[in-house]
Amino acid sequence: MKTRFVSVSTKFFILVVSALMLLSFAISMLSISRLDQEFVQYQNNQLRQGEAQFDMQSRIVREQTRNWLESFTDLIHLKEKTDFSLAASALEQQFDALQINQNVESLWLTSEQMHPIFQSAPLSKQVLGSIKRVVQTNAPDYQLSCVQECFQLVSVPILNAKGNMAIVSMSISFVDVIFAINQALENQVAIVVFDKQQQVKLANARIITSSAPQLMKILFANHQSQELLLNVKQEGVQIEHNGKSYLISLLPLAESNTQNFFMAQVDDVSSFTEKYLDYRLQFLLSAVAILIVIALLVYFVAGPFTKRLLLLSDILPLLARKEFEQFRKVKVAPSKVFLDEVDVLINATTELSYELEQLNTEVTQKTQELENIAMYDLLTGLPNRNMLSYQLRKVLKSASRESRNVGVLFLDLDDFKKVNDTHGHGEGDKLLIEAANRINLSVASSDIVCRFGGDEFLILLNENISLDTAEELAKAILKSFQQPIKVNSSLFYVSCSIGIAMTDGELIQASELISHADIAMYEAKDNGGDQYFVYQGGMFQRVAHRVMMESEVKQALAKGQFSLSLQPQLAAKTNKIHGFEALLRWQHPERGMVSPDDFIPILENSEHMIELGYWVIRRCFELYQEMKTVGLADITIAINLSAGQFADVKLLDYLKELLEEFDLSASNFELELTEQILVKDIDKAIETMSAMRSLGFSFAIDDFGTGYSSLAYLKRMPVDVIKIDKSFVFGMLENHADFQIIMSTIAMVKKLGLTVIAEGVETQAQLRSLTEHDCDLIQGYYFSKPIPEIELFDFINRQIIDGKWKAFINSDSTVN
Repeated sequence: MKTRFVSVSTKFFILVVSALMLLSFAISMLSISRLDQEFVQYQNNQLRQGEAQFDMQSRIVREQTRNWLESFTDLIHLKEKTDFSLAASALEQQFDALQINQNVESLWLTSEQMHPIFQSAPLSKQVLGSIKRVVQTNAPDYQLSCVQECFQLVSVPILNAKGNMAIVSMSISFVDVIFAINQALENQVAIVVFDKQQQVKLANARIITSSAPQLMKILFANHQSQELLLNVKQEGVQIEHNGKSYLISLLPLAESNTQNFFMAQVDDVSSFTEKYLDYRLQFLLSAVAILIVIALLVYFVAGPFTKRLLLLSDILPLLARKEFEQFRKVKVAPSKVFLDEVDVLINATTELSYELEQLNTEVTQKTQELENIAMYDLLTGLPNRNMLSYQLRKVLKSASRESRNVGVLFLDLDDFKKVNDTHGHGEGDKLLIEAANRINLSVASSDIVCRFGGDEFLILLNENISLDTAEELAKAILKSFQQPIKVNSSLFYVSCSIGIAMTDGELIQASELISHADIAMYEAKDNGGDQYFVYQGGMFQRVAHRVMMESEVKQALAKGQFSLSLQPQLAAKTNKIHGFEALLRWQHPERGMVSPDDFIPILENSEHMIELGYWVIRRCFELYQEMKTVGLADITIAINLSAGQFADVKLLDYLKELLEEFDLSASNFELELTEQILVKDIDKAIETMSAMRSLGFSFAIDDFGTGYSSLAYLKRMPVDVIKIDKSFVFGMLENHADFQIIMSTIAMVKKLGLTVIAEGVETQAQLRSLTEHDCDLIQGYYFSKPIPEIELFDFINRQIIDGKWKAFINSDSTVN
């Protein structure tokens, strides 16, 4: 959406005018509000005056009535009479005069028992109630009585010579009261009645008595009188008639079950309203005039200022377009009298133009340098991953159009991390430079060698190269690394693993082709390294399976799906329990028990395996502490260490922390390592083993005889136990070669002063033969399968007595 341009002067003018209008509006509202308050106050004053006049005139009528009665009783000498018959006849004679002179509508004389002595009209409930109150209080009673019309009801007690009491009651019209209020307040007054309804309107009023009946009838019938009675009671209503303005206010008098009675005051507020309208008009005209004058003043005063701002805004985009000379050619006139902020801004932008021009020159130079850095590796000088991505996408796009093959080699140095760990990153960087040179010398000039990251290199082969040629190149690279690499005075024997991926004319993304080569490279590394593999579909499935297994292992650790099973190790000649080997077990919620052979090889070098290994070590410490409580204190638990676990720099500190936490002796734990782990870097292995041995741990070589068995390294290493692999034990009685290997191994180990243990013993004949040839320890199904940890202590109570195997105690089958 395109944004419309509005100049600063226009915005400033609009802002000032808007502010002035807002101020004028606020003042107008305050003034009008004040006038409204004055009008409301006037209305309230009128209501209070009307109420006061009504009360005063009603009181005058009551006083006149009481005075008349006192004079009347004196004239007829009531206090000398024994009954009220004379009073009744006298009242009957005076009734017409009372009607004329004092607006008496009805007259009653009743006994103390409320029996009528004289009555001009039937007794109503209101009259009887008033008489009853007089009888109870012996005092006059005054009240306002409204049924169909409103009257003042006056009841006064009179006494005869016997002290008997009679009550004179009169209902007096409000005509005199209305007239008196009209004269006192100079407004019109009426008594009105409304039906008792929620939505009754002012026009529904019935006028009972009024000082100006015709005017009242017109005003109440006016179309403006459609206002609801509730609103009129609260606020009043203003009605226009014959050019005059009248304010009708209602003063509540009385109410019955069906009707409400009010005194209506009608005030002529024409002069007040006219004054109010004139004042408001004058104020608004004054506000508009002031607004116009100030707006013009602002426009003429701010004009020069905004013109210079507009000119500056026109030329500033030249800086964004890097037209620095053109910007400086435009001159903005300075202020004529005093310098202001615009002058400061003009000077600052001129200086800024010089700075930006110099900066632009430097940025152009640096950009060129950064482009080179972005595309090339600073250490080796080879193209980096960005350049590879660019070139590979371009080659793949071209090859897909012409149906040509594209091939890549993914190369990773084997065990390069150990070089950094042992010799430092400085030596490692120099080794990478030499490795890059060797790769460069092996490839054709048309091939592109890139450093992919760390110790990984990727070779983009010339277009339409065959798989055989790619394999020949991989072999040449592998051969070039057979010679040691010299860095300063050190020689490094470094091999590499290579993965090859070809498009075979298929349409493929650059990232997918690199991923295929990466997968093939890891296949080569998993098979021992120093070789190459060509990517095949099955490799992806194995990688996916590895990723899935790694993810499930992480979840299994969190959910406690792993456990240990412990297989006993017994002294061959005494059947005494020497210890247990801890074996890892995985109870999968869906696949059931997963064999260690299925998941350990996949996870061998992953971070999850290291985490799992630490869990196994801690669990072994916990189990040993529990075994001490059942009397098995002098035993050993053998713990298998993976290659990654053994190489982890945190292992030694972790073992120290466990020894302190559980307060146990390291001599009760045996760490098992395979020959393959030890021979990868014998010097480093000896250093690590010596550090752990100094804590008290013993070491066993597992699966002895299946790998690189050599007396040379065996004599150098701090090893305590040699374990003969079960593959030899299974066939020792049927295969003479296996038998000779076992016997010679036992003899050799004994000469070195080490302990020998045979795995996989399943028959009594195997046990007897091994015992006769001085094998120290026995482990196998003949004694027990690996025992799940939850069953371990039941098994100990069942099978072990005083540290010996229960089944062989006092048995003739025991071999001595």
